[in-house]
Amino acid sequence: MRSGRLRVALLAAGVALWAASAAMADPSARDEIAAAAAAADRFLQTLDPAQTRAAVLPPGSSLIVNWSNLPAGMAGFERNGVRIGDLNAAQREAMYDFLAVALSRAGIELVHGVIAAEGVLADASRASRLGWHPDNYWLAFFGEPSASGDWSWQFGGHHLALNVAVTGGVMSMSPSFIGIEPAAFALDGSELAPLSDHAAGAVALLDALPAEQRDAAIVGGRPRDLYAGAGRDGVTPPTEGSRVAGWPAERQRQLLDLISLWVGVMPPAAAERRLAEIEAELPELRFAWHGPAGGSGSIYYRIQGPTLLIEFSTRGSLGAEGGHYHSIYRNPSSEYGRDQ
Repeated sequence: MRSGRLRVALLAAGVALWAASAAMADPSARDEIAAAAAAADRFLQTLDPAQTRAAVLPPGSSLIVNWSNLPAGMAGFERNGVRIGDLNAAQREAMYDFLAVALSRAGIELVHGVIAAEGVLADASRASRLGWHPDNYWLAFFGEPSASGDWSWQFGGHHLALNVAVTGGVMSMSPSFIGIEPAAFALDGSELAPLSDHAAGAVALLDALPAEQRDAAIVGGRPRDLYAGAGRDGVTPPTEGSRVAGWPAERQRQLLDLISLWVGVMPPAAAERRLAEIEAELPELRFAWHGPAGGSGSIYYRIQGPTLLIEFSTRGSLGAEGGHYHSIYRNPSSEYGRDQ
């Protein structure tokens, strides 16, 4: 649905993002949490009692694991929270305002890109049966949003599932699924390719590795999709690939830049804290690659360590017409804001 409704939603979110960015220059982690909680409260104030009951679930609810990257017609269960398509214009604007505050600039742009791609799929003949529609994304809270207490939120639908938690004043984002189909498309005269850096960055990294490390990174097998995707909490992929401990410093920095594409979905202070944690365990990370080098064919790569798991998979060839990518980001030691 490349309709006026989608364009209005994107425009409203863009205005909200500008306002949020202006108000939150160089925020601390505490500022980021307080701003997200305030924006969440503003959104919740727009809801009627029935919508509020759907939107705010108990903090310990087992429903938090009910997320999926599948479209609405295939998920097999009711997603948590309130659906974009059931919100009026003011409520939808307040929802996008919350997302603009609770995520980084890159994060909200990625969300918009995934939903815009869904608008392209909505024109397909199978869309009604499968539930391909940009209205089919849901926002839920677990616990009351608070500047000082623990709470979490979940936003997702087809190709998107963000699980963001605030625990003890620390923001985390695990597990979170980000995918796209089509991988590149036009919207109102602009060409969008929301996950292109996630693919191209890994291709460039593999190409830049010294021959010995590159050969060690290439593995013989891969999962059909992702080892630790939706419904696969607690799954640990094989430990394989090239050990980052032996890499040149330039390549280690290149890997951190790639990792930051996922971590940087969170606001700046939260992302900086998490990247510092990952950098501290850099020698323990491994990089595994399956598929042809050079940016062609079907590829899969994985970045794995004690508190990090990133998987990226193409369904079909990289750069193929349309394109279809899946990825997952996890912190195996802290899922849904809970120590494992």
